[in-house]
This record gives sequence, structure tokens and C-alpha cells, in this order.
Amino acid sequence: MKHDALALEIRACYVPAVIKVDQTPALLEMRGVEKSFVGVRALRGVDLEVMPGEVHCLLGQNGAGKSTLIKTLAGVHTPDAGEIRWMGEPVEIANPQTAISLGISTMYQELDVVDGLTVAENVFLGHEFDSFGFTRRGQLIHETRRLLERLGHGSMSPHAEVGSLSAAEKQIVSMTRALSHDTKLIIMDEPSAVLDSEEVRNLFAVVRELTSQGIAVVYITHRLEEIRQIGDRITVLKDGSTVASNLSVADTTTAELIKHMTGRAVQNVFPPAEPIAADAPVLLEVEGLGLDGVFENVSFSVRAGEIIGLAGLVGSGRSEIIETIYGARRASTGTVRVGGKELPRGSVSAAVAAGRRAESRGAQVPGSRARGADLQERHAVVVHAVRQGPAAG
Repeated sequence: MKHDALALEIRACYVPAVIKVDQTPALLEMRGVEKSFVGVRALRGVDLEVMPGEVHCLLGQNGAGKSTLIKTLAGVHTPDAGEIRWMGEPVEIANPQTAISLGISTMYQELDVVDGLTVAENVFLGHEFDSFGFTRRGQLIHETRRLLERLGHGSMSPHAEVGSLSAAEKQIVSMTRALSHDTKLIIMDEPSAVLDSEEVRNLFAVVRELTSQGIAVVYITHRLEEIRQIGDRITVLKDGSTVASNLSVADTTTAELIKHMTGRAVQNVFPPAEPIAADAPVLLEVEGLGLDGVFENVSFSVRAGEIIGLAGLVGSGRSEIIETIYGARRASTGTVRVGGKELPRGSVSAAVAAGRRAESRGAQVPGSRARGADLQERHAVVVHAVRQGPAAG
């Protein structure tokens, strides 16, 4: 037991890997990569260098080009110009199969696991062990256990149905699938977005386990404090271009990173907002709102032109409050008024109609944005108030 405790203490204190860039050949080099879509230049000559066994953090505001870059690496997009070199050799990543064969795996923010399948079936989905068309389940289970143990999660059952797992456990399944392809580089897109603090610590432990085995990680996040805990080097994108590359995490301040990302000094990142007029009409009033077993006694108001932030940890009830305001859930107590008119409980159509009458626009962007294409109206919920005027879009 004493040895185990010591091991845990050592893993909890992370020291960035010592990457001798001048001596170690780069695993991945991207030089001058460009990509355009109709009317939009998404990448304008991006450079990125990743060394074996490092955690390379990729930063940038929304729209900086991060998603396009990782999809180019994953073979989803083909670059219009520039060069990609893999282990010193120029390569063309024409499709996702090519990326996987090279040893590049991508974990998107929306995990691509299948809830109705078991852990083992997900891990080897598309490249199952089979003979004469029949899956060799014994080997499937054995190899899944071996890979889970390699990640330090040998207690996870290969037989468990993925739909019963937490978001953090589903990430482990996705990482295990990556290892099943003999991966040398894993791209992680906002992996901590839906995790609580304990799950984030477990994620970092797995990332360190991967890098200790020589696997490189490109880590994309908006949470700058995470970089200090997990990163080795940093590349920053802005407006589709590389504005800073190969920055040492240890030697780069947060103020410098913010300036690279925004083009402004840290004290000017959030310029003073115009004050809301005292006579601005109240568009939304929430009073004593409650939902049995979830939240209670929520009250606030929103004036025209005002932005109200609703903060809390995952599971604290933020989404449920918004859904209840919008009528996707039926409130147990309290009232919601739009433009001074009380709304019936549990009616999305009434909320939308009231928003139109108040010359505001009520809508929802769900927390899981990828689901937006197939959501029904009653599922889509975020309430916002805008200054009175012509509606855009």
C-alpha cells in the first residue's frame, strides 16, 4: 500500500516532458497549410510541429481555424496548399483511413462511440477480429482488456454497454479505440468540456500515461489553466494563421497567451460595455422558479440589450433552468414572464410566441451543438435578450 500511495503522489505532480527539439526528429510537421471554403479562407498558412511524447496545446478563439486544422490532419479535409510531413516524410492525408494507417487518431468533442454496443465492440469497431465472417469474441475481449490496462483502467469491463457509461468513461473507450490502431498521435478536441474536476484529473493521468509511452497528444482547450497542468509546448492560431508557435508552457505567461489569441493586452480583452439604459424594458422575468428534485427558488430579470450569465458545474442544474424557462420542462413552482405576460408552464410554443410579441427573439443553442440538426423545437433551449431592432438572419 505504501508503494501505491507513493506512485499516486508522483503522478499527481506533473513535470513537463523535456523535449530536445534540436535533437529529436519531429513526429508531425505542417508548413504553410491553407484551406478555403466557398467565400471563406479558413487556414491562411498554418505551421505546426509536434514532437514524440509531448502534449502540444493548440489555442485560439472560436473561428481561429482549430477545427479545420484538426480535420485536415484527420483526413476529413484536403489542404489547398502547404506541406505535411510525418516522421520526416511528406504525406498526403486524403481520407480518415490514411490518417489512421499513419497512426493519427482524433477524439472530437462529440465522441463517436456507439451507445448500443459494448466497450469491446466499440474499441474494435470496423476492424474486428474475425474468421470466415465470424467475430472472435474471446480475442476481442482479451485485447480490449490489455488496452484498458495500458491506460490504467483495467477495472473497466469490456462487456459493459457504452450507453451506461459516464462522459469520462466514454472518453476512455475512445482513447482505447485509438490505441487499437497503433496510434502515435492523438488529437483531443476540448476533452474536458463536459467533465468535473475529478474527471479532469483522471483524464490528465491517462494523457500522461500515453505520453510516457511515446505517444504525442495535440490538446485543444479554451481553459488556459489546464495548459499549466498538462502541456509542454503551445501553438496559437488567430484568424486562420499561426501567430505563435512552439512556446514553452513554463516560460509563457497567461497574459502573453491572451494577447496572442486576441491581439489585445490582457487588460483590454473585455472592453467596458455600454451601460444598459435605466428605462430599458424588462423582457424576461423569472420569479421563484423551481423543478422538483432539480432546482428551486430561481429568480432574475433580463432587460433589453443585457446579457445574463448563468454559471455552475456540470450537473448543477444550469441546463434544466434554461429548459424550464423555455417550456421544454414543466416547472413545479414559480412564474416566467416575457414582455410582462406570464407564460403557461411547459409550453415552448407559448414562449416563442411571447418572445415575438415582445420584439425579442427567444431561442436555444443546446449544450451538445452537434445535435442541433435533428432536434425538435421542444429540445432546443437558451434564452437571450437583444436590443430592440430588426432581427438578424
